[in-house]
Amino acid sequence: QKKCQCHIYSYPYRLKHYYNTSNNFPGGIFEYAREISLYDERRFKHEFFLQITQSFPLLKENLSIIKYPHLTELDLTQVHKDHIRQFLFDMKTCLPNNVYLLIDYRLTKKVTRNFTRNTTRRNCEKLSYQRALTTSSSKLSIRLKYDDGIDLNNQTVEINPIEHIRRCTLYKDIDIGSYYKSICPEVRTLGDVLDYGQAVSKDGPCLGFVQPDNNTEPIRWLSYSNVSEQARIIGSHLWAETKLIPSDSKLAIMSANRPEYPIFTYSCYMYGFIVVNLFTSYDSKTILDLLRRTQTQVLVVDNLARIRSVERQLIEMEEIKEIIVMDEISDGEHKKIRSLSSILKTINPINIRPRPTLDSNSVATFLLTSGTTGEPKIAMITHENFMAGMKSTIDREKRADILCNPSDRHCSFLPVAHLYEQAALLLMFINGSRIVCCPSPDKLVEYYAIVKPTRIFMVPRVLNKIYNKVMGEVDKSNVKRYLVEKALRQEKSSFFSRIIFRKVKQLFGGEVSTMLSASAPISRDVLRFFRIALDVPIYEIFGQTESTGVNVTTHVIDTSCGTVGTPVCTVEVKLVDVPGTNYRSDNGQGEICIRGPSIFKGYYADEAKTREIIDEGGWLHTGDVGEWSENGTLRLIDRSKHIFKLSQGQYVAPERLEEVYLRSRWISQIFIDGRSIQATVVAVVVPDEEYAKKNFTSTTRKSLEELCTDDEFKQLIMTDLLRIAKENKLKYFETVSNIYLH
Repeated sequence: QKKCQCHIYSYPYRLKHYYNTSNNFPGGIFEYAREISLYDERRFKHEFFLQITQSFPLLKENLSIIKYPHLTELDLTQVHKDHIRQFLFDMKTCLPNNVYLLIDYRLTKKVTRNFTRNTTRRNCEKLSYQRALTTSSSKLSIRLKYDDGIDLNNQTVEINPIEHIRRCTLYKDIDIGSYYKSICPEVRTLGDVLDYGQAVSKDGPCLGFVQPDNNTEPIRWLSYSNVSEQARIIGSHLWAETKLIPSDSKLAIMSANRPEYPIFTYSCYMYGFIVVNLFTSYDSKTILDLLRRTQTQVLVVDNLARIRSVERQLIEMEEIKEIIVMDEISDGEHKKIRSLSSILKTINPINIRPRPTLDSNSVATFLLTSGTTGEPKIAMITHENFMAGMKSTIDREKRADILCNPSDRHCSFLPVAHLYEQAALLLMFINGSRIVCCPSPDKLVEYYAIVKPTRIFMVPRVLNKIYNKVMGEVDKSNVKRYLVEKALRQEKSSFFSRIIFRKVKQLFGGEVSTMLSASAPISRDVLRFFRIALDVPIYEIFGQTESTGVNVTTHVIDTSCGTVGTPVCTVEVKLVDVPGTNYRSDNGQGEICIRGPSIFKGYYADEAKTREIIDEGGWLHTGDVGEWSENGTLRLIDRSKHIFKLSQGQYVAPERLEEVYLRSRWISQIFIDGRSIQATVVAVVVPDEEYAKKNFTSTTRKSLEELCTDDEFKQLIMTDLLRIAKENKLKYFETVSNIYLH
């Protein structure tokens, strides 16, 4: 009678189980129960709750507490509003986090008035989904968990009706040039990031090395102080011995993803040297040309094999003072070539030079564009550009209560030479989190199993590949197909879908808490699949190298598909007319232009190209065509650059079509082209060799070259592309009329 707990397990939910239990204990054995815990993995109905209150007299008294630690769904659709108030807003009702509430829409207005009262806020703030049911339709919307305060029906506001400039409604009255500076004010330049991460993590793990299988610990970690010390030693060597000049000298890095890459990068950020990021896919001619154009003085590579074909030319280049190799090297190499380990041994930590004071508007790095229209352009990104982009992301996540912390892990597999991965590393470092570098995308699943990342920085192309492989396995079994389709018909993740998709979650390591996707929009089917399969927030980012990545993002509570969201706190957006097309800003359509402190400084040694992309008003012309949707979110619909006209006068943006057709499991690459004397487009297709060999069984040919000459194989791919065109409602002139297999 002094202390009594009663635990009721109602899974699988059947009210008769409760009747059997209570009838087997006559004589009021539950009379003195003061605390009750309910465990239920299925929908919990109010009818069950009412039955419980009748059997436990103390539930009606002040001392009673009802706990629901495993409750996932609460069905109040057939309950009187008085009972809803009694249940939801009784402070002695202890709901868990992330509860799905099903409630009649007509009662919502009356009941939700209580959401603003302090006495009821504790339970209400734990409701993650509110599903309002009516007789005609049902609609799912996240309301309180991850709610950043955005009005889903009115997400942007026009602040200049003449130029049609828009901002996110959350930031309509702020000064976009200074607001972000109040976020992590101690971090003024990229050189401050490691010290800040060390303080936040209390010198926790920073960069990890995956160990061989025979090691007891799968990952060997360097602490933040270890990484910072190595960065300072390298920076001191470059300054004192190599005689690099802060805010002027350039150091180029060409390497696969490995921990030494960010160590070199942040050593330069600390001491003001400009980092030139070279893609490993560059050929010898491009490498030499870029080193000369950027006037690089130090080249860092992961191994000597990377530069063997141009080693003689590099040694003869007067501008190159030193070549540093991350791997160990043998004796007898040229005096210009040094290993990283020799540098770390040369300088005693007590002789580390103090960091110079840097101007936040000085250039931090040179990032190279893809160069699809000629030689790569060299974008100059300043410390302030990175600060604006990174702090705007932190602000958006904090508003949605998505907090990155020192226990979070990131598996870096995208090229560090790309802005997106640079931004991902920066976000992890400033939060004191942990990073493991995956040297090749081919090892991604293997590394995910070891690292078990909590934050995933993804691109649609990789997601599409994973999706296609999963669905390819599903299609082999009618039972699997039925179960997956049933799980995907649900409006949200559930106990059933978590069982069905547990293997999908394991592909990502099993501990994912947040996923970000950038570089291109995710298709509706793929986005919905991973939202349900992973049961984590997934939001998209729109940006480009010249705008330091993060410009427009979706709000986590917005579960709709097809848009890229709203401008972040450092950006305002306008749409401008696209000459030669029907895209007009007065109609809410046009080329997307961005203005704010994250816009890059310009192209190195190319003022003409800089003026082409940044106009006199400071607006960056992205080359993407967008439109404002009814709720104020931005939707990508076309490209203003790299377009061509067909014979009937229709303009075609091949990049958009290529993204659509790449959803075919049969292809790995596609190039769309057309001519002004033809009415439709054609394509050059590179088949997915692995998938083709597994699934094209009508031939015994083994090589890709032989498959590409098979007419039956060509027709199979053509049929699949036509299916995709139909499913995505492409216009007739956007549907490929012929393909060439390569």
